[in-house]
Amino acid sequence: MSARAAVASTVIALLSAIAATISAFYGVSASRNLADAQGQDLARNEISQYVVQMSEFDRTGGNARRNEIVTLASQIDALIAQYGQDKLHLSASTYRLIGLFLTLSTTDLELAERMGQRALRLSARMEPDGAGGLRMTDPLEALQAHRVLADVAAQNLDLAKMNTEYSAALSITKSEGKRNRYIRMEARHFTRIYWALSAMMLADAKGDPDVTLCEEVRRLADAARADFGTVGKNSEIVRRARRIKRNRCATWINLTSWQKY
Repeated sequence: MSARAAVASTVIALLSAIAATISAFYGVSASRNLADAQGQDLARNEISQYVVQMSEFDRTGGNARRNEIVTLASQIDALIAQYGQDKLHLSASTYRLIGLFLTLSTTDLELAERMGQRALRLSARMEPDGAGGLRMTDPLEALQAHRVLADVAAQNLDLAKMNTEYSAALSITKSEGKRNRYIRMEARHFTRIYWALSAMMLADAKGDPDVTLCEEVRRLADAARADFGTVGKNSEIVRRARRIKRNRCATWINLTSWQKY
């Protein structure tokens, strides 16, 4: 009996040790998971605060605060690289706003491009529409992401890419407009207006645009004539108009009038 008792005691001790080891392993794993989750929450909060700060810098300082805007965007980019979108679950609008602030106030176009592409990937995904078909996840965000990417292309003097991105934005107003009046009407007006102003900015940056480019710029300005009249004076349009120094292609748009608003 004593031998059997000794064996049983040894087995029990061994099982207890195994159980303790397993428990310790899962305890450490749970602690790591908790720490990781807390880190993700902190990262999301930081990113939200940074975007709010970027918005404030953009509103109050614009180009004068470009260094602060780029610094905050770079910090956000680092947090995204550390944790990944799969863990952070950032919205398309977060990426799109970062790209927008970068294009309007800074010259860090590479980072702006990355943010715009991230916004587009999230918003342009197709998902079930509940009726056996598919629909775009967030057509309004996708449309605006295309406009950010078009602005980047204009600043990079890439007319073909600029036109492609604005065309894609207008295409969304046609295919998805029935779901949202803003997409169908207002977004279409703003897209054509931004397209004309981006073309004028590109021509101005060229310094000495050729005849072909100026013909395209004037065509886009003429196409947006009614849209300018419909939208009226608007701070976002004024912001874009102020980036153009000279109306080099002699479009009908009176930049001085818009820039003084």
